[in-house]
Amino acid sequence: MEFKSLFTGTLRLFIKRIVTLILFNLVGCLLCFTIVLIPTVMAGLMRGMLRYAREGTEPKFGELLRFDGFLQTLLLMVVGGMAISIGLMLLIVPGVVLMVWWMYALFFIADRKMTFGQAMGASKRMVSDGGFWNHFVVLLILAVLNGLGGGLGGLGVLITAPFGLLLMTNAYLASIREITPENCSL
Repeated sequence: MEFKSLFTGTLRLFIKRIVTLILFNLVGCLLCFTIVLIPTVMAGLMRGMLRYAREGTEPKFGELLRFDGFLQTLLLMVVGGMAISIGLMLLIVPGVVLMVWWMYALFFIADRKMTFGQAMGASKRMVSDGGFWNHFVVLLILAVLNGLGGGLGGLGVLITAPFGLLLMTNAYLASIREITPENCSL
């Protein structure tokens, strides 16, 4: 993975629509206060960022309330979240490995309309094919960025969260190959 071009390309896209991206993420975060909408909003954030990164069109706020893939997103969040939590309790390393393997699973649900199991398998395969440590570095950069944003009285997250999501979207797009539901497995 070419980190310099990934970062500079993300920065260029982010600056181009900074206000829209901040508002898109802020509305998404506010909608997540209604727990029932969390899976819908998370998938909508991914769809909006994918469309922006691919086509350059502004994310549409209506994406946040589309219920496409609601059940698959909910299952991914519950099953994946529990597995990662258990892994983190078992000496941290297994949880970190699962986090890296599944970091793109929600993108596969939103982008390719895969089931949660297929998405977890596709994400794991993409991470393994692209080099585990490359994707670990992306996740580490995201954690540091959001930690810095949160450390600035929480207001920095208004900038770091949408930038981080766009960075992760670009990492997904840079890494994706022809991974289909038929050729992925956990």
